[in-house]
Amino acid sequence: MKSFLPHDIKDENRKIIFDIVMQHPELAKVEITKKTAMSFVTVSKIVQYFEQIGILVPTGESRDGSGGLGRKRTVYRFNENRYSSIGLQVIGGQITAVLVNLHCNVLYTYSLDTDIPVYNEEFIGVFKDIVCRMREKAEETGSTIVGVGIGVDGAINIRNKTIRMRVQHDKERDYFFEPIIEKLKKTVGLPIILENDVNASTVAEYRKIEEQENGLEDLIHISLGEGVGAGIILNKKLHRGIHASAGELEYMCFDPDYIKAPHSVGWLEGKLGMRALLNQFNLSVDSGREAFIEYVSKHLALIITNINSLLDVGTIIISGKTAVLFPEELLSRTQAYVKQFTDWEPSIIVSECSHSTAVGAANLVLQDRLMKIISV
Repeated sequence: MKSFLPHDIKDENRKIIFDIVMQHPELAKVEITKKTAMSFVTVSKIVQYFEQIGILVPTGESRDGSGGLGRKRTVYRFNENRYSSIGLQVIGGQITAVLVNLHCNVLYTYSLDTDIPVYNEEFIGVFKDIVCRMREKAEETGSTIVGVGIGVDGAINIRNKTIRMRVQHDKERDYFFEPIIEKLKKTVGLPIILENDVNASTVAEYRKIEEQENGLEDLIHISLGEGVGAGIILNKKLHRGIHASAGELEYMCFDPDYIKAPHSVGWLEGKLGMRALLNQFNLSVDSGREAFIEYVSKHLALIITNINSLLDVGTIIISGKTAVLFPEELLSRTQAYVKQFTDWEPSIIVSECSHSTAVGAANLVLQDRLMKIISV
């Protein structure tokens, strides 16, 4: 069994109180103490530290003691804009950037069209301009930016330190991402996290559902668009796998005779990628739309069936360009096929999140840096 050192316990106590004040924006020290198993002295020290770093601000108000007796209690307000982070989604020739606060509320959004990929040297200049713009907006709210999260439509291999991205004509290429990240860090002087676009968006999707459903532990997020991918939340944590390859659905295969060619996309992406679908179906006529919905829903149901046969997750979100074309029809057909294949009835919903990759990427870097800030 691991033995806890004093600073471990202190860090855990700070995290507990931080979560409490996030959920209850205005509290007095005694009220915080009642929600924990800590002593009033311990809570007071942590509240004092949070006040020093600007996370808690005295409101100037006070509350009576128990039964109207005793000293007045100072009320503290959670300063959700004290720290913020930048999230970028770099997908399909467009960059969307968001500035989010501690509650992951979007303070500012900025988008631009560009064909410059993240691995290109010219991207550094674009990135610098975006961060400068975001810093100006952060100053307006009195916020300190703690880092940048970048969500890209590529497969990240942690062991090889590479990101595999589509180049052209359904071909892919690996790029070493560490030199890219280091150049960006030096340019803006901020920590940077690079994440797969679907993983990042899954974090945002989970946060949104979690606000509405207490106790949500697991989530599968399937994205169908230019590529095919999934994000997996297990026990409230993003599951990346040993090589960060968890959710790379493009390589899922239902053809026992298939042989992947070097640098080509995987079997499933060759079937469900938007380019392949548009080449196969004519969506301008009713028969083409009907065939499209039938084809996609069957494959989507197979994906859900195979994932859930291993993980048994109750909530599945579908997103992406393909999903939003005919969301109601695709959802109902997919649910029917999952029931036909397995007799299971998981909750399957279509995403309603905006800029989820950018918001999720910002959330990832914010959570990473925030623990370092409150644990100093």
